[in-house]
Amino acid sequence: MEKALEDIRALQDALKQRLDDDQAVLQQLAKRLWAQQESEKAKLSRELHDGIGQLLTGLTRRLQALSKESPELETLHGISEMALHDVRQLSRLMSPTILDDLGLKPALNWLCRNLLEDEPINYTSDITLPSEIPKEISILIFRIAQETLVNTIKHSEALTITITLGFHHNIVRLDIVDDGKGFDSKTIEPGIGLSSIKDRASAFSANLEIVSAPGKGTRTTLTVPI
Repeated sequence: MEKALEDIRALQDALKQRLDDDQAVLQQLAKRLWAQQESEKAKLSRELHDGIGQLLTGLTRRLQALSKESPELETLHGISEMALHDVRQLSRLMSPTILDDLGLKPALNWLCRNLLEDEPINYTSDITLPSEIPKEISILIFRIAQETLVNTIKHSEALTITITLGFHHNIVRLDIVDDGKGFDSKTIEPGIGLSSIKDRASAFSANLEIVSAPGKGTRTTLTVPI
């Protein structure tokens, strides 16, 4: 009997080890998938900037020159300027070079300015980080902050947003809190964006928690071990 119990325990341990190994392989595959996605975004960003962006720049300058002689073209010049601005903005958001050049804190501050300054939303940010954060973790935090802020702008009707990022005991913690209308998580079907950031957090052994209730705003918390 005792021998049979030992065999069962050994089998359970072997199965657990196999599951742990399979989970580790899946995490590595997921990380490579996200890295490939970032690479594709960077490529598309360059194509937008160097291709469509350059064409719109030329068109805008030409319309600007013509509008001095033909006021009827002034409206078209304004439209082309707006299109150029939108393409440049999309290019930067798809592949923010500031993240590579200056680091996570300046990149998050830039993200907040670009997404929130033209919105009827007051925001505050408090970002305290060590000088060195692994690049893949910086990208993870930036993308989750980006998706969260975009969702907040689109759906929350919030008047204020607070963004806090800190580091303690080898854990990076991001909190994004809004005072919007909130939602009932039990009745809301997660969209592609939300499902994507949850999957990405899981791939990096991070914990993503979204707490909300109707009329009580929303808190999104990401904790990442380093």
